[in-house]
Amino acid sequence: MIESIGNLKSKIQNRAGRRRGRLVRDYFLISVILIGGGLITSGLLEIYFRYRESYENLNLLQQEVATGAAFKTEQFIQQIESAMRTATKSPEIARKGLSEEFQPELTRLLLVTPAIEEAMAVDVRGVIRLQVSRFRAVLPADNDEMPPQAAIEAAKRGESFFGPVYFARGSEPYNSIAVPIERFAGELAGILWANVNLKYIWEVIQDIKIGKAGYAYIVTRSGELVAHPDLSLVLQRRNLVDLYQTRAAFQTNSLSAKNPSLIGRNAQGNKVFTSHVLIPSLDWAVIIERPLEEAYEPLYASIFRTSSLLLVGLGMALLASVFVARRVVRPLQTLRVGAERIGKGDLDFRLRLHTGDEIETLADEFNKMTGALQEARMGLEKKVAERTEQLVLANQKLKELDKVKSHFVANVSHEFRTPLTAVEALTENMLDGLTGQLNDKQMRYIRDIKASADRLARLIDDLLDLSVIESGRMEMKAEYLSLPSLMRDVSSTLESVAREKQIQLEAGSVNGELAAWADRDKITQVLTNLISNAIKFTPTGGKINVSVQQDGAGWIKVSVSDTGAGIAPEEASRIFEEFYQTTKPGDKKSRGVGLGLAISKKLVEMHGGRIWVQSEVEKGSDFIFTLPAEQPLENPTTYK
Repeated sequence: MIESIGNLKSKIQNRAGRRRGRLVRDYFLISVILIGGGLITSGLLEIYFRYRESYENLNLLQQEVATGAAFKTEQFIQQIESAMRTATKSPEIARKGLSEEFQPELTRLLLVTPAIEEAMAVDVRGVIRLQVSRFRAVLPADNDEMPPQAAIEAAKRGESFFGPVYFARGSEPYNSIAVPIERFAGELAGILWANVNLKYIWEVIQDIKIGKAGYAYIVTRSGELVAHPDLSLVLQRRNLVDLYQTRAAFQTNSLSAKNPSLIGRNAQGNKVFTSHVLIPSLDWAVIIERPLEEAYEPLYASIFRTSSLLLVGLGMALLASVFVARRVVRPLQTLRVGAERIGKGDLDFRLRLHTGDEIETLADEFNKMTGALQEARMGLEKKVAERTEQLVLANQKLKELDKVKSHFVANVSHEFRTPLTAVEALTENMLDGLTGQLNDKQMRYIRDIKASADRLARLIDDLLDLSVIESGRMEMKAEYLSLPSLMRDVSSTLESVAREKQIQLEAGSVNGELAAWADRDKITQVLTNLISNAIKFTPTGGKINVSVQQDGAGWIKVSVSDTGAGIAPEEASRIFEEFYQTTKPGDKKSRGVGLGLAISKKLVEMHGGRIWVQSEVEKGSDFIFTLPAEQPLENPTTYK
């Protein structure tokens, strides 16, 4: 009996050992199978490095060809420019300026430079003095063909001017070149202007061949073809601005500079391997194109050589995937589904796995964890319910307190208004002399009382506005109003206050037709608050500028800028809070109670806009707010 029990115990221990070690053996077998993945990796690496090698070689070759073509093209234009500058060094210019004696030099220029079809000498006023043409016997007498002002400005700086490419006689590409004519060093007599036929550049491009079917062409930034082996494309004025390689050639980002070769489509829609070189002085680009099939022909051969190894490796990987799916992936998928159901709140779910390895043990531990979570959730739900009830009660109390605060502020403000009105009236009567003549000291005291009463009245008005806004009873009558006109009206009203501090208050020159959909009185209040604050915080001799402009589609942006002391970053994020007061350098506390900006923020946000500040200490501040340019569809003319 004892021997039988010992044998049973030994069998159980051996079976447990086999269960614990089975997963290790499974992964060992999988590792052996995945050795075949090395073949796949080696094949992929060979293809990749072959691709990189082919790409680099193609890139290098095409870049060298494109650079050579760009050099020849630029040299062609520079030779024309050099011939023109040589013509301007004629002794006749030094003796008599732009006189008839300079005419032979222009004729000689046409003889030595076949690409120039017309040349003219233009004085500094833009008047054509002399001109010659290769084809026109009778030249026009007007100045319709005179060079642009930019050419004259370049000549004043002693620089040459290269005009944009244009097409004459309906097909042939041309551009214009202008060089300065100096009678003496530094004394500009005019410019030499020439129309250059660019068809001669075709001779530079037509002989460039890359491989069997590669070719080069020249294109401008606007996509106009200057030269192409297929001359019909140039004569048809085919524009290539939509080609990816054309746009990439004129990009200035670092990616385009480091990797000038790419894959795109040519004018016929075929895939090509392209490279490009920019000609900065002319704003042209030389683009090399080679059919993609021809460019990648060595790569295709390499793929063919390694295809058999890849097939073998893929077959081995497939076998390994099937084995892993049977032994590991499916149980793990069951674990994932269980975790997903438990994550959705189904804590009654339990995993049922019988794999005989560590995954089964993991499932058992997972079930234990789920039970513990179920118990914890029940306790947590009870606590959440209790805390939610407490928060609801606290929220109700806060709402009641907020309502009491609003009523209290409104009532107290109204109660303050009656005696304050009497104080203001009595002080005005005393200042007007209705109670008798006052001496200087009495007059000064009465004025101080009057100023304090006015300040208290403004405070009461702000408190009333704030209570009305917070209670949701603020009524707004929106309409289309001219912001430039309103801006000038408010600035004119506050100009006398700014003048007392010797502050220059300007309303910027703006489009008078900029209109916003807003309440005139409320935006007047916002502008008054912002400009008054700017006057308050701008020192004597400073400057305040008010401007308005279009801010994208559907919005108008208003800006009030000053040259005051600025606002520190830690204060700039809080100045729109109620009762928050900024401090000026040297002052312990600023005037006011900190309601103006808070009210302005609420009024702007009621229009659907936003308000913010951009400021730097010692460099002034810029308060900006936006308003809708159009009436919202859901809002009527008068809305709350």
